[in-house]
Amino acid sequence: MFYLFLDLIIYNYTPYLSYFFLVNLNNKSYIYNISIALLIDFLILHIPLLTALWVTILYFLKKYLFKFNYHNFYIYVCFNLGIIFLYYLVNSLLFSSVTIIGILNVLIINGVFVAISYKRLALDIK
Repeated sequence: MFYLFLDLIIYNYTPYLSYFFLVNLNNKSYIYNISIALLIDFLILHIPLLTALWVTILYFLKKYLFKFNYHNFYIYVCFNLGIIFLYYLVNSLLFSSVTIIGILNVLIINGVFVAISYKRLALDIK
C-alpha cells in the first residue's frame, strides 16, 4: 500500500510518471497485486481492469516464464525497468503519445526507486 500511496502523490502532484507498484510483483502474492491494480484502475486511471490485466499477465509471466536469479542486482534492475518501460510504452501508445522526455522521466525516476528498493527488499525477493 505504501507504493500505491507514493504513486498517487507523485502522479497527482508532480509532472513525473511513477510505477512503483510494479515492484510488488517480486515479493507479494497475486491477490495483493490484483487488489492494488484495481485500486489504481479506479482511483488514478478511471479505466476499469486495464492495470489489473497488465498485472495478471506480468505476474504469471514472471512466475512461470522468467526464471532468473532476481538476487543479482543487474538482473533485478533490468527486469523491473523492462516491465515498467513496457507498461509505460503500451499505455502511452494506447492513450497518448510517446515522447523522449516521458521515456527519460520514466526510466530515471523509476530506475532510482528500483535500485533503492533492491537494497531494501533483497531478503524478500522470491
